Amino acid sequence: MSQFEPRKGGLRWFKSRSSSGVGSMPIVRKVVASNNTNAIGVGSPCKAGTDGCIVASAAGEVIDYVAVSVERYRGSDGLMRPGAFLPAATTYSGTTSQQNPFASVVVCIPVKDQIFELDVPTAAATQTAATDLIGNCVDVVVNSVSTVTGQSGATAGTVASFAASTAQLILREIPQYGASGAINDVTKTYWKGLFEVYEQGDGTTM
Repeated sequence: MSQFEPRKGGLRWFKSRSSSGVGSMPIVRKVVASNNTNAIGVGSPCKAGTDGCIVASAAGEVIDYVAVSVERYRGSDGLMRPGAFLPAATTYSGTTSQQNPFASVVVCIPVKDQIFELDVPTAAATQTAATDLIGNCVDVVVNSVSTVTGQSGATAGTVASFAASTAQLILREIPQYGASGAINDVTKTYWKGLFEVYEQGDGTTM
């Protein structure tokens, strides 16, 4: 039985490693490549190309940014608008620059030194078994973006897919919510882990 997860979906900023406290979420505005293959929603992992534009990262690819919101994109009717998510195959004409009024722009978090909360879709056998996963790596499972909420459907891989070898994310901590951590029960599906991006790009990785 799954536990109640009101914030389920995508990578959710938790804190900055470079701050003694929680810190503040760093944000930048990034242009999305025209005719993007996959939709970008809130919490979608993204990678940057040599021209500075971003697209959604697939499983196993580097992650440079995590999407926070969609500032603008050109709809199928030719009108510019904000959106809950950026649809796939959104095209525009002109330069790949924020100064281009037709370019798709997404607000993102640069991933360097940031910790994100992400759901693990399968249960661990015990709390000890889950704790043993800390320091291991796992790839993101890129599920569909919700066309209703705009939330990314991305999760971590299954418990069985965690390994010491390199992958997109590394588990840094298991947060304790509620009395004795009962709200984040690792023996239930969709428990929360705190992850850092392990396979980061240099901003020119498309």
